[in-house]
Amino acid sequence: MAGKRVCRTDIPASGDHMTTPRERIRAAIARGIEKGRTPGAVVLIGRGDRIICHEAVGDRMLEPERRPMQQDTIFDLASVTKPVATATATMQLIERGMLGLHDPVSRYLPEFTGNGRERVTILHLLTHSSGLPAYRRFCDVLGEDVPTNVRRERAIEHICRLPLEYAPGAGFTYSCLGFIALASIVESVAGQPLDDYTRERVFTPLRMADTCFNPPPALASRSAATEQLPDRVLCGVVHDENARYLSGVGGNAGLFSTARDLSRFARAILGGGELDGQRILREETVRYMLAPHLRLPNGTRGLGWDVDSTYTPQIRAGFPNRGAGHTGYTGTSIWLDPPSRSYVILLTNRVHLGREAEVGPLRREVTALAASALLG
Repeated sequence: MAGKRVCRTDIPASGDHMTTPRERIRAAIARGIEKGRTPGAVVLIGRGDRIICHEAVGDRMLEPERRPMQQDTIFDLASVTKPVATATATMQLIERGMLGLHDPVSRYLPEFTGNGRERVTILHLLTHSSGLPAYRRFCDVLGEDVPTNVRRERAIEHICRLPLEYAPGAGFTYSCLGFIALASIVESVAGQPLDDYTRERVFTPLRMADTCFNPPPALASRSAATEQLPDRVLCGVVHDENARYLSGVGGNAGLFSTARDLSRFARAILGGGELDGQRILREETVRYMLAPHLRLPNGTRGLGWDVDSTYTPQIRAGFPNRGAGHTGYTGTSIWLDPPSRSYVILLTNRVHLGREAEVGPLRREVTALAASALLG
């Protein structure tokens, strides 16, 4: 991997003369860039239908060439895929009566039985309380030789054989495997892959034109670069190895989007499931999703959403403990504050500098500044 490189910006590192939220937030991002936390970032802060701040700072690519960050840069959302795509699709199917929140997973994945697995429900998958392990790297345990058209089937077979780490509902383990299983359940119930389903029933109705799995070349060219692999730099190709193994559509990861598109999704959720006359979820469903359904010391979870965990102090800083959000491994995050109808979206490509690049302090600082601007 190439050595770390950070961009120069024309934003001052500090100064009392910076009085507007825009100036303070740009300066915070510039300081984060100088400290090697990320090559660049896009932040979008809004309340209701009003955008308070939409800024792009730094670079979306450093290697193999420098490309500046733009407001319309497309980011690999990583685990923000979970609430925006997989959980939303799951709750739509529940609304339609095609899926039950308390249905056993074995009803849809018949091989998921034995040793307590028959007690695992859709609710347990959504709240990461199923007992499934956090992660298994499919290319290692299954191999790269598996044909792409049977990889999902093999991956699900592998997940269904894994022993549970605890009784369903008795613990919390943030499990990408659980959401990969959930994506397969959505596919079997809806009769179409997760990417097609969410495009038709979530992103197109909300006019999120830059949001998709496996972005085509026109969108990939606007993407932020992520990890520098030995043979290439990932750009417009999903970073998560399991999602990449599953042809870009993992359910745990794989979604690409822009800050502006995510702001439309945030406004729809904060608007009770509707935006500009297009309803994607019922109002009561949205409230139910964002409410705590698992309360444990290391994880209070909504349905697909993070309510209070070790990650939320980064993305809730300055806000009362009353909302929900999510983070993504590539450096993405979103926080929603329903009472004020406010939201904070911070998109970075921190893994372009290496997996050790720590974006948490930047998330905390930007969110605190946003809360000050939004809530006074």
